[in-house]
Amino acid sequence: MKTANHSVVRTVSAILLCIAVVGVIYLAIDKNLQASFTPIFVSSFSRMQTLFRSGMDNSSTNPDNPFNSSDVTDELTVSLSKAANQDKTVLITTLNAAWARNNSMVDLFLKSFHIGDGTEELLKNLLIVAVDEKALNRCREIHPHCYLMKTEGVDFSGEKLFMSEEYLKMMWRRLLFFGEVLDRGYNFLFSDADIMWFRDPFTKFSSKTDFQIASDHYTGTPDDLHNSPNGGFMYVHSNEKTVNFFKFWYQSKKVYPGKNEQDVLNILKWKEFKSRGLKVEFLDTKYFGGYCQRTKDVNSVCTMHANCCKGLKAKLIDLRNTLSDWEKYKQQEQLGKGKDVHWTSPYACRHSWGR
Repeated sequence: MKTANHSVVRTVSAILLCIAVVGVIYLAIDKNLQASFTPIFVSSFSRMQTLFRSGMDNSSTNPDNPFNSSDVTDELTVSLSKAANQDKTVLITTLNAAWARNNSMVDLFLKSFHIGDGTEELLKNLLIVAVDEKALNRCREIHPHCYLMKTEGVDFSGEKLFMSEEYLKMMWRRLLFFGEVLDRGYNFLFSDADIMWFRDPFTKFSSKTDFQIASDHYTGTPDDLHNSPNGGFMYVHSNEKTVNFFKFWYQSKKVYPGKNEQDVLNILKWKEFKSRGLKVEFLDTKYFGGYCQRTKDVNSVCTMHANCCKGLKAKLIDLRNTLSDWEKYKQQEQLGKGKDVHWTSPYACRHSWGR
């Protein structure tokens, strides 16, 4: 494989050399002809530059040098630019083969957008990040914006149980990816695929923060560090502070071996948020609920997360009930009886930890 890669790089290098020679000749051409040839030359050189870079190791496959990617034009940059809105904000979810199967998690996730209030139009800004080839193929069947997050020597296709070795690798790789997105100048709203979207969450976000994150348990105050963060739902603006913090957060995995990125964030928050001048808010579970701390008010909820739940099977059972509850709510709301609808208790998830 390495030999093949080196062959590709040598071939591309030779082509680039030829282009450089053409460029020298180009400078000697009559100025009127230069104006005609400029778009063609620049476009061709840009395409070759992208091909050359994609044939080399970059930040996506080199965790020791995680970012430094803001000036790179590669497949990720192209994917982000296609999905982003005018404010360079991208919705992101990640997907592996287990969650990509027919009638599995990704289908529930996308269905929630279609039946939510004001959420369907947000799908045009959603980038599904596949962590294996099977998930990528399924994504391409059901959604226009797909990207393969490559990780050499790791198979992320199967179900990863909470805190297993493969689970930890996947969570830290995901965090590295977020840093790459920020470093390229894109804001992102990340949502785990086991989160159902019922209303546009942007209406509830603060405009004065760098970083907003969901809570497993919410104390009632958005800036209270005693809130328990959940990295499955984050809205982050790209700026120098957030890029540097995500880099530091990722590198902290070496200081806290055996912990996932969420547990490490829970440690870092006490000192790093303030010392870095990072404006962070925890999201109210009234609007961004989950099975850890369910919002009782169906009239207010924007998203519902199958957190505090172990295993894909349990999540699917309870999320199907949650979607059914929402559909009942919408029917009753038309009759003026929406307040009479309540969430079904997540029975499967509550009993999933005893397995």
